Amino acid sequence: VVRRGGTAEDVLWGVWSATELAGRWTETSLSGGFRGTMADRDLDAVVALFDYAAGFVDRLPHAGVEVFVEDLVAREIPGDSLAERAPDSEAVRIMTAHRSKGLEWDVVVVAGVQEGAWPDLRLRGSVLGTDEMVAKAAGSEHENPAAVSAALASQLLAEERRLFYVAATRARRKLVVTAVGGDDADERPSRFLAELAPGETGETVVDERSRWLSMSALVADLRSAVSDPTR
Repeated sequence: VVRRGGTAEDVLWGVWSATELAGRWTETSLSGGFRGTMADRDLDAVVALFDYAAGFVDRLPHAGVEVFVEDLVAREIPGDSLAERAPDSEAVRIMTAHRSKGLEWDVVVVAGVQEGAWPDLRLRGSVLGTDEMVAKAAGSEHENPAAVSAALASQLLAEERRLFYVAATRARRKLVVTAVGGDDADERPSRFLAELAPGETGETVVDERSRWLSMSALVADLRSAVSDPTR
């Protein structure tokens, strides 16, 4: 492969195919147990190596295998990999709502459903006004810039609502949605919570150990403790 002028990715694939380890490690991985876990990690390492080789070829398409090996050996900090990794036994998957599309779990937690964060109605591309230009190029019926911005915000709200629906429907058995807010906090729960459970006001339990999880509430609690000689 090297003599034919193959890339580092081609050479790596040739070496991997010659080892005939793919079938053996896959069989061991499916058998489970400690050896299966080790095989999972070995396969993850190989996938990460191929992912790095693909990125290297994209950056330096005419570099030889020697350059790839030198670059790989010289790395001191491992680069981020987009390759999926096998979890160790039972695990919690943390991901964005976008990446959860098409997947399901028994229990799903949608955290931080706050107004201003979800929905996030900040217009994208505001520096150059690309959203407005795209809307006008598409033949928007609005001529007033304020009306164009309002129409874009409405579209963005609908997209955020669809994304929240995707996240909330990933649960097979149990869905947990978290938000904070109150008189002692600046945060407010998202409007989507009322849409998720219309008519449900929820129940709040407050005791002497309860505190809003916000900086202002913590500062207030610490000030009261400092000024109280009995605490």
